[in-house]
Formats: sequence, C-alpha cells, structure tokens
Amino acid sequence: MEVSALQQVIKTSNKIALSTALDHQADVKIVNFIWLAEQPDRLYFSSVKDSPALAIYAQNPDLAFISVPKDGTPGNPYMRAQHVQLRPSTKTMTDLLPSYLATVPNYQKVWDLIGSKLVVFELVLKDVYVDPGLGQPKGTLHFK
Repeated sequence: MEVSALQQVIKTSNKIALSTALDHQADVKIVNFIWLAEQPDRLYFSSVKDSPALAIYAQNPDLAFISVPKDGTPGNPYMRAQHVQLRPSTKTMTDLLPSYLATVPNYQKVWDLIGSKLVVFELVLKDVYVDPGLGQPKGTLHFK
C-alpha cells in the first residue's frame, strides 16, 4: 500500500471518530484532523485545554480511530487504525491553522470562538488500513 492511497482517502474526510478507553469505559469522539504530506505518519487534532478528554489521553494514550467520509462521498472510502499512540504535539494551532482553514469548512468560526483555548495532539501511525473506496485496491500501510 502506498502513501498516495492514504492521501486519496484523506481528501474525502476531515473528521475521525477517535476511540479511547479508561477503566474499562469506552468513549468515542468526532474530531477534525489535519494531515501534512511532509509527515505522512502523523494526524493532528486539537482539544480544548480544560476538556476532561485530556486526562484520558494522558492516562491511556493507546487509541483507535476510523475516518468519517464527507457527506456525498461516493464509494465509502475510509482509513482506520488501532494501537495508535497519542502525544502532545510540538506544533501549535497557529502552525496548523492554515491547514484547518483549507480543509475544514467554516473552521474560521471555531477559531474565532475558541482558538486560544485549543491545544494540539498528534496521532503517531504505525499500521493504517486504507480503503480508497468500492472497486479500488485496499490494504495496510506500514510506517516505521
């Protein structure tokens, strides 16, 4: 599987369903994400600084996710991964804002309302299952 297949799927989505668990309590959140071609083994997302989710991320950074295709996307393309490591990012929201504005409709409203309260996390990818859509080759992309 090539990175180009991942990039193709990412063009059809700007959200992931992020699954966490703590003390045998599962939880799923829908979050916007950013992918940068120069760091293909990372997805970036933000969370509000005082969100209860931050405690869960700190205690159990082993997560799973699946992408959520944009409405009307034909073929149901998606990517999914398990045992993804989450960590605070050295990137800031100011670093990522141009990418958010380019890929997430109406993100300027989010930025204007809570931009100063957001912190950035990165998901470190190792094995990502990529399905570009019906009738297209699918498989697992491996990162080191």
